Amino acid sequence: MSEEKISLSQETPFLLRRLQSLLGIIPIGVFFVQHAFNNGLVYFYGPERFDEHVEFLGTIPFLLFIEIFFIGVPILLHAVIGIYIWIFGLSNVQHYGYLRNWLYSLQRWSGIVAIIFILYHVYKLRIEWTFKTDLEHITTGYIREYFRETWHVLFYFVGVSAATFHFANGIWNFLIKWGITVGERAQKYSGYICALIGLGVYVFFITSLYAFTR
Repeated sequence: MSEEKISLSQETPFLLRRLQSLLGIIPIGVFFVQHAFNNGLVYFYGPERFDEHVEFLGTIPFLLFIEIFFIGVPILLHAVIGIYIWIFGLSNVQHYGYLRNWLYSLQRWSGIVAIIFILYHVYKLRIEWTFKTDLEHITTGYIREYFRETWHVLFYFVGVSAATFHFANGIWNFLIKWGITVGERAQKYSGYICALIGLGVYVFFITSLYAFTR
C-alpha cells in the first residue's frame, strides 16, 4: 500500500467524525432545541398557543423539502456514520479515563435508542396522521389521543431521555473535536455548561409530556 493510500485511509475516519459531529449540532441540534421549545408551549402557554404555532410552521414554504433534506437526511446520515464508527472501532477509547469510557459507551447506546425512538415518533406523529386523517396540521387533541397508550408515554420518556443525553454529551464532544475546549479545565467547565443545556431542553420535553397526558 502506498503512503498516499495509507494517508487517505487514516484521513477518512477523521473526516467522518468531523462530519458526524457537525451534523449533530447543525442542523440536528438546532432542530432538537426548537422542537423542545415548541412542545413546551403546551405546558407554559396552553394548547391553543401550541396549535397556533404548529399551524404557523405548516405555512413555511417548501416545508416537506426542508423536513426531508434538512432534518431527516442529516439525522439518518448522523446515525449511519455513528454506527459505522462504532462497529469498525474508529476510536481511541482504550486511552480514555474511566468516566470518558462510560460517556463513550452511553453516547453510542443512547444514540441507538434515540434513532429507534425518532423513527417511530416521526411515523406516528408525522406520517401516519398525514395519510390517516384529514387534519391540516397535528393538534393537541391528536397527541393526547396518542398518549392514551401507556407504553407510548413510557417510550417517549425513555426516547427523550436518551436523545437529550446524546445531544448534551454530543455538544461536549463537538467542542473537544473541533479544538474549542483543549485543556482539561476547559473541558470540565464546558461539561457543566452542556449538562445545564441538556437539563433545560429536557425540562421542556418532560413538561410537555405532562401537559399532553394530564
